[in-house]
Amino acid sequence: MRLAEFIKANHGRIVEAWQQFAEGLPPFNGQTSAAELHAHAGRLLDAVADDMRAPQGACGAAESAARNESMIAGGSEHGLQRHAAGLSLVAMTSEFRALRAVVLRLWAGAGFVRSPEAFDDLVMFNESLDRITAEAVLAFAQAAERDRALVMGIVAHDLRGPLHTASMTAHILAHRHPQVREDEAMGQLRRALARMVPMVDDLMGVAAASLHSRMTVRPVDMDLALLAAEIVSEVNAEFPSHRFVLETQGQCFGQWDRARLGQLVSNLLRNAAIHGDSQGVIRVVLNKDPRRVVLSVHNRGPVIAQAELSGLFSPTARGSNAKPGAHLGLGLFIVQEIARGHGGKVEVVSDAVEGTVFSVHLPIAPAPDADAAAVNALDGFAAAVR
Repeated sequence: MRLAEFIKANHGRIVEAWQQFAEGLPPFNGQTSAAELHAHAGRLLDAVADDMRAPQGACGAAESAARNESMIAGGSEHGLQRHAAGLSLVAMTSEFRALRAVVLRLWAGAGFVRSPEAFDDLVMFNESLDRITAEAVLAFAQAAERDRALVMGIVAHDLRGPLHTASMTAHILAHRHPQVREDEAMGQLRRALARMVPMVDDLMGVAAASLHSRMTVRPVDMDLALLAAEIVSEVNAEFPSHRFVLETQGQCFGQWDRARLGQLVSNLLRNAAIHGDSQGVIRVVLNKDPRRVVLSVHNRGPVIAQAELSGLFSPTARGSNAKPGAHLGLGLFIVQEIARGHGGKVEVVSDAVEGTVFSVHLPIAPAPDADAAAVNALDGFAAAVR
């Protein structure tokens, strides 16, 4: 008997043996009914058997596509269901290991492994089970990442309220009691609150980018040189020991998302101030041609190791030169996502001669899939939270 037929003929025995293993896993113990486990395992086993009965190359294109869709659906359903039940990824993959062992042991015990087709059946079974396992793992991982992004976004969103209240309270106190303005403790409080604002914005941006394949933008006609001057002034007030220099060729008009680019410039400047020379000069340069603008931020300081450059834009990056208490790599991650949302890119070079330079290449006009009607990523995140 071929292995696919053996699975169909012994469907109940296989599912019951697999179910006994699954019932021992903590999240299922007393929380999921035996009937649910039985039905779900049965559908999973059917998908594997059906895939084996129609091996690649032995069926038409339409039948092959339908079979693949069935495998994808079966694996995805299993991954999502196990994630919802609170199972760990390791425990879920253990289910597939147990299913493989149950089927092969029963088949070997029946003596069919001696048949001429046994080797081909083993190969097909392992390939089919591996495919459906991969789909389950992918669906599980995507669901876990979405949950992580939602939690991060909710926390960041909820922090905005008390942060805004604290900032307004400090402003009111300084206005009502002029003598408080000269108090060093009040100055430290206001500077600390100012540093927290971009951190919360970064968390919101990371959550939005995780919930969407690409950060969408709302381009409008704007002057990037004017925006850069405003951001330089703001960051200069936060880092008075640095000297910020803006070099432009006059006005720099294009179609970009003003709020997003403000966050991009702010993150680059703060990154340069935090990780560069504590009393150095930070140069912001805008170069424009008919098709694009290149915004460069140059600072002196410790050279970034070549091996670390490619990982700087990871949301968890923290280079070997990071100062104690420095922010993780969320700022640069957001910079990259904003540039991508505009159809642009970010480059970085660092050496002892020229220092460290981050260059953002932005098309003058929006990318084809980043038009003004696109829904903002944070709007989408807010809807998901609701």
